[in-house]
Amino acid sequence: MLSGKETIVACSSPPGRGAISTIRLSGDKAVSIVNKITKNKLEKKICVVKFPLDDELYEKCVLTIFKSPNSYTGEDLVEISTHGNPLIVEKVIEKCLSLGAKVAQPGEFTLRAYLNNKLSLDQSEAVIEIINANSKASLKAAQNSLEGGLKVKISKVQEKLRDTRVLIETLIDFVDEDVEIYIEEVISKINEFKDFYRSFNEDMKACCSISSDVKVVVIGPPNSGKSTLINAIIGEKVSIVDEKQGTTRDVVTSSCLINGIRFVFKDTAGIRKTSNKIEEEGIKLSKKALKSADIVIYLAEKEVQFKKLPVIKGKKNIFVLNKIDLGERDVPIGGIAISAKTKKNLKLLKDALTQNFLKLNQEELLSVNMRHLRLINQAYKKVALISPNLISSNLELVAENLRSSDDLLGKIYDPISSDDMLGKIFKKFCIGK
Repeated sequence: MLSGKETIVACSSPPGRGAISTIRLSGDKAVSIVNKITKNKLEKKICVVKFPLDDELYEKCVLTIFKSPNSYTGEDLVEISTHGNPLIVEKVIEKCLSLGAKVAQPGEFTLRAYLNNKLSLDQSEAVIEIINANSKASLKAAQNSLEGGLKVKISKVQEKLRDTRVLIETLIDFVDEDVEIYIEEVISKINEFKDFYRSFNEDMKACCSISSDVKVVVIGPPNSGKSTLINAIIGEKVSIVDEKQGTTRDVVTSSCLINGIRFVFKDTAGIRKTSNKIEEEGIKLSKKALKSADIVIYLAEKEVQFKKLPVIKGKKNIFVLNKIDLGERDVPIGGIAISAKTKKNLKLLKDALTQNFLKLNQEELLSVNMRHLRLINQAYKKVALISPNLISSNLELVAENLRSSDDLLGKIYDPISSDDMLGKIFKKFCIGK
């Protein structure tokens, strides 16, 4: 897959019938293949030609020619625009294959752009995020990353990290001198970087949630109004509502846009002790759903019920007291009181859901995936190992931890590539991109 020597061809527009289909041809032989098929010497960048499909069957095509290195892939590239008929597309591709082209693999055009230094790896990943974006926020995040925003953000972290590395490695070089007077400065710089990194890490987690949809789990005792609440937020009936306890047995998933961000809500079984095996299984699924949530809404009728719920620390937890239409209720500190039935204070809850993400302005949104987060977390673990005692006793190990952290961050946009890793990334792409 990584040779890049053969000329590849594929349809780059959606399959099926439409006004126009576009076939993309990339590689050293791209222009010569089209020259041979059309029997024309293509000198203009854009031209209209009769493209032979079969005996006495021609298609009037628009050819757009991009010469290396000024193309998406960095190679000679020809885009053939035809009428949007699958039969025509098939015939055009067959003609190209007969003259030495091969069928492109998923993501192979973008892979070649990466291999030819037209895109960094994080920019390449942003391409598929743009295609798959299903909200304004996720689209803006992907566009910012495609323009190099993620690399810029990571580079700022590396720059701050390297400032600390320079000081430490300078002290190592002058080990015979009295370095004790500089230890406090090193400790201060490391602590300052840790604080900076925590803020950066939280922003990256928020961006990751936006890129892959913000997952919200609603949990609470039976009949607390979980299904009614989700129906009110979504704006239509997606969950069954019934006065009988234990109506929701499975995790019901639905989604909606709030302030340009796509939230995926999971309606769970009510948490209580039960002898019903099916309901008990539903409660297990509810607790399992908590682990994958970005935000957890704990819903109850009375404040005392919150103490019986499996609250997970480290999550973005929102405590919501429901059914205020039935009378005044004590609201937990920092919580929200609503009526899911009458939709009173529903806007307050929606604002609470989005405030963690809207603190990032449109220019700060970035497309962050699990590969990026994994490397960011691994890099931070290296820095977290640096304690005041380690600084005082082993500056060489401190410097090594900082270097490893720097290298891990660099792998986000400029990794030491392997066929296996690139294969996993680009197979997520559609054919023709």
